Amino acid sequence: MNFDDIKNEMSNPNFNIDLGALLMRIHTGNLMNGYHLKAILKRQLEILEVQKGKTGQELDDAVLSEIENLNDQFSEWLKEDLIQDVNDFNPDKES
Repeated sequence: MNFDDIKNEMSNPNFNIDLGALLMRIHTGNLMNGYHLKAILKRQLEILEVQKGKTGQELDDAVLSEIENLNDQFSEWLKEDLIQDVNDFNPDKES
């Protein structure tokens, strides 16, 4: 089945898709990807701080501080992207 076949099936009243299951699968994948990315980022930050000679509590504090800074930056990006998405998907918007 290609994209055109799927598009044609969407207008078929007998075509059934479990949207809840699809959304949960997508959400689960996104969560797992997020967990992997957080672990990778933390490990990379730890390695960078160890290379600077930090150990113990200094290392933990530096990594946590950098993660907080990145989370703040990512939150701002998320706000901007969500606003853009809402604007893009507004049915009243002229194309």
